[in-house]
Amino acid sequence: MTRITVWDGADNVGGNKILLQDRDLTLWLDFGLNMGRQMDFYEEYLKPQTSRGLYELLAMDILPPVEGIYQNRFLDDYRWNSWRMRLPEVHGVLLSHAHLDHAGCLQYLHAQIPLYCSLDSAMLLRALQDSSHGDYGTIVVRRFVQKEGTIGVLAWNHRSEDAPHAHYRKVHVTCTPAQEGDTFWQTLPSSAHQKCTVQPLYPLQPINGHTVRFIPVDHSVPGAGAWAIETDAGWVVYTGDIRFRGNSGHLSEEFIREAAKLQPVALIMEGTRIGKQSSGYTEQDVRQQAMEILHQHRERIAIINFSMTHLERMVMFWDCARELGKRFVVNPKDLYLLEAWCRAERPLPLDDPSLRVYVGTGAAPAESWQKELLCRYEAQKVTAQQIARDPAGYALCFGYFDLNELPYLQVSGGVWIQSFSEPMTEEQRIDDVRLNRWLERFGFCRYPKGNADEERAPLHVSGHAAGDELAKVVEGVRPRKLIPVHTSEPQCFVEQFSGICEVVIPRTGEEIPL
Repeated sequence: MTRITVWDGADNVGGNKILLQDRDLTLWLDFGLNMGRQMDFYEEYLKPQTSRGLYELLAMDILPPVEGIYQNRFLDDYRWNSWRMRLPEVHGVLLSHAHLDHAGCLQYLHAQIPLYCSLDSAMLLRALQDSSHGDYGTIVVRRFVQKEGTIGVLAWNHRSEDAPHAHYRKVHVTCTPAQEGDTFWQTLPSSAHQKCTVQPLYPLQPINGHTVRFIPVDHSVPGAGAWAIETDAGWVVYTGDIRFRGNSGHLSEEFIREAAKLQPVALIMEGTRIGKQSSGYTEQDVRQQAMEILHQHRERIAIINFSMTHLERMVMFWDCARELGKRFVVNPKDLYLLEAWCRAERPLPLDDPSLRVYVGTGAAPAESWQKELLCRYEAQKVTAQQIARDPAGYALCFGYFDLNELPYLQVSGGVWIQSFSEPMTEEQRIDDVRLNRWLERFGFCRYPKGNADEERAPLHVSGHAAGDELAKVVEGVRPRKLIPVHTSEPQCFVEQFSGICEVVIPRTGEEIPL
């Protein structure tokens, strides 16, 4: 019997962990971090103690109680015994895109579970892992051993005789990478792969005899897509996150046509903004509004804040800065992500002198990936002192956690463009008040002004479709069953779509038979 179990994302935005089981097929659709739930219990200085294993993550419902899928990361005194399901075999994870709320818990799955994703997503996940602190084992899964009552991480350069110290997860991608991309994939920073079992990228293929299809869609990160899986009950389609007002909105339109041809037995669909109507603004409107602001303040330093993985928007702001004769300054991690995107065959002129990489006050980098990156871009490095000598000549790609660079830039007056959605949580509102204090102290004019959001000030377009756009998906695809996920308003789906198809509101951990 074909069945779907939503283990996370049933009544909240993000954290999707959706289990699809068929007669001879077991797949996870995404395995993301539920950031809302984590923020309910944790904050910057109170974090899950993953150095003690996975027990706490299971106890706090951050990981689903499904036995057989996790790395062996349990202390003898704290082994989890309240499993609700056991999976003797998992054939893979179908990843919709590389955002944390869809990929952030992949690090806890054991290395034998393969990953299926777009080439863009694979490259971004590798770059994010290389440049992140701690154990972000999305692709390279480190081994863990118990040492004197704790869990100790065996790093890639560990001197122990016991090897290998890490394993590559087998990754299948939807298109074959060029040689440069394949070389990047199989080379870890500073030849650290000598202590790791390296694997190449594999092509997408049927999974245990079942055909799977990846259908690209528009979203706020490169490489996003929907998945369609052929099961005994019929085709099951999962949208991942989808929008229509980005530069690739045509992909989402094409997805509707392709999914409709499959006559799916079930459509698992995100509903982040089911209760909102589309503003009509597009990414082109964001560009136009940003250009007007930058032109108005062209004699001042500009700082632009947006999501780090929204690389299309980063390139758009770079184009705006270049058009106005400004040098566009990114942080090393931003540049590393752009490099990874290039290796997914997105041509970008990263050697253009209009692009600079920020090295702050000139402190030497500590991480291997960063040292190698700055060697490659030696001629494009820029310090705080250099920017201070000609602040109007720069547009900086900075965010909230770069605010303490402002004193070193020695500027008094500038423009800050906040290309984000408005603050939603109490913590975000507190951060926003603190941001305004910094900007006031250094004489920055902030856009948008006041409490304007994307409906009134087009400096941001959401990565998620609004209710009227989601209706277009349902009416176009016409599934037999509609299963809403990634939404805090699942009842809206019943009210809007019960006349078109059967709407099944999922409950966490409960099977939905098809």
